[in-house]
This record gives sequence, structure tokens and C-alpha cells, in this order.
Amino acid sequence: MQRVLVSLAVLFGATSLQAASPLEAHFAADPNQKVDAWYTGQIAKYTTDPSFNTQLTDYLPASDSVPSPAKALGDVSGAPNMLPRLKTVHDYFRLLEASSPRVKVFSIGRSEEGREMIAVAIADEKLLADLEANRERLAQLSDPRRIGLDDAKASELIAQSVPVYYITGAIHSNETGTPTSLMELAYRLTVDEAPYIRAIRSKVITLITPVVETDGWERKVDVYNWHRAHPDQQFPHLLYWGHYVAHDNNRDAMLASLALTRNVIDTYTGWHAQVLHDLHESVPFLYDNTVGAGPYNAWVDPLLVNEWQQIGWNNVDTLTRLGLPGVFTHG
Repeated sequence: MQRVLVSLAVLFGATSLQAASPLEAHFAADPNQKVDAWYTGQIAKYTTDPSFNTQLTDYLPASDSVPSPAKALGDVSGAPNMLPRLKTVHDYFRLLEASSPRVKVFSIGRSEEGREMIAVAIADEKLLADLEANRERLAQLSDPRRIGLDDAKASELIAQSVPVYYITGAIHSNETGTPTSLMELAYRLTVDEAPYIRAIRSKVITLITPVVETDGWERKVDVYNWHRAHPDQQFPHLLYWGHYVAHDNNRDAMLASLALTRNVIDTYTGWHAQVLHDLHESVPFLYDNTVGAGPYNAWVDPLLVNEWQQIGWNNVDTLTRLGLPGVFTHG
């Protein structure tokens, strides 16, 4: 969650992060923001060492009208001994939508086994009211033939538009941290009044699919609950995590043989998102893949590869300066 907040804040127009502006000030909380004392206490309780947290996520803002993830989970996001059902995750995002004009939930299709997939848009109310017009402007920018390769027209469209940052989680169903983490991230983006959060809401549409592998997620929850009920027995290993999906369903982007893949691709291209940020959990460190882990498709424009690396190096640099241990690039 800290990595995503850094990416959103610095890449898409929060107050400029310069040497003259220390990180502590850049990411400072609103001094008038009410804080959820119980939730904040639980964060401290479950964080095994203070060095694993920063000022971005060591407190939870309170709201009189928008419920925190604890309303759905009974505890904080990421609490031990808890994996929520898909319905619990999706219902919480719809509760956010019902509680705030800054949130809209869209159904993006069904999995092989008929489970719903969603995308959740979070931004200032005026940006959400302009979603379709913004989508059309981004469509023109994404295919410059539509504007006759007119640089002046492109500049005009850019000035009128805001980018879309698309975040996906649980593409592998045994990577279990992201659904609840994204519930909390959505809540923070909705209610926090810190200046850098307000800047994100006013200058970017954050789009979230909390669970990509919906079929496999339900299987994982089944196995997890069985194992907790039978701690002295060998739990059954999943041959297939999803519907004929073993592990590397992210590689299905090359074939698009799965409904879950097509739903994500259709959302990414349909919204004309500038970034698709999938939250893998491959290793127990803050690993940012956008810097060093090739190979890259030879037909991808070097400008795009450079942008991946700019995002990655910014994340690594900022998180390291915030004092987090274990930040690395795989390079």
C-alpha cells in the first residue's frame, strides 16, 4: 500500500517532491484529520517491528459517514487469521460507493465459474461525473490518428484530461495480502484529507480490481479455513488455483484464453489507463519489478520501458528514504 501511495502521489501531480521539501512534510497528515484510534492501535499491534511502517500508513483517518474496512472484516486489513470471502471484499467496495460520492463500482465481467469481477473508481466527485468525457479524450490521445496527428489538439486534450491509474490484486490466489490491503487503500483515498491524498483525488482516477483470480480466491479461502480447523493435518494442496489455472495466469496476457484475463485487458484498454499496476507478492520484500527484471518485448517502445523504470526507481528511492528495509529492484 505504501508503494502504491508513493507512485500515485509523485507520478501524478501531488505537491512537487524536491530536495527542499522533506519527505516528512510531503506526506504529512492533515493536522485537523480525525484519527480512528482503535484501528491505528491495531496497526501498531500487528506490525512486528516499527521499521516496517511509515507515516503513510501508521494511522487510519476516521470518518463520520464512510465505514472503515473493520466494518466488513471485524478487524483491520491484514489482521492475522483472517481471509475474507470474495463477497465480503466486493460488498465492502459497494458500501464505500453507497457512503461516498468519491467512489463508483463497475462490474467488468464474470470468471470461468461465473463469479463477478469489479473495478472501483476513486476520485473527486467532479472527476467521476466527467468519466465518460474523460474516457473519450483519452481514447483520442491513445490513437493519434483520430486527431490527425495534430500536436495542438493533443495538447488541448491533455490539458482537459486526467490520467487513470489501474491497480489489480490477487492475480495469483495464494498471494493473499492484496484484497484487504486494497480495501484499506480505497478507504484512505476516499476519506483522508492529507494534502498529498487530496492532490491524488483531484488529479487522477484510481481504478482498483481487488481480486483478479476470483475462482482461485474462493478455493484458497476454503483451504485456509480447513487448515485452521485441522492444524495437525496436512492441508490439501491445490492442483489448480482457479478454473484450470495453476500459477502463471498473468502470462495468459499473451493468449487471453481466460475470462479473467480478457476482463482485465478490456478494462485497461476500455478506460485507456496510463498505468496498470499489478500487486504481486512474490517475495517477502518491497520488490519493484518495473526497474530491472527483463526481458522486455523487443517491440515495446523504449520510451515506455523508460517510464516503467522511472516509476520503479522513484518507488525504490522514496521508500528507501522513508527508512523501509528490504526495498529492492530485482536488478
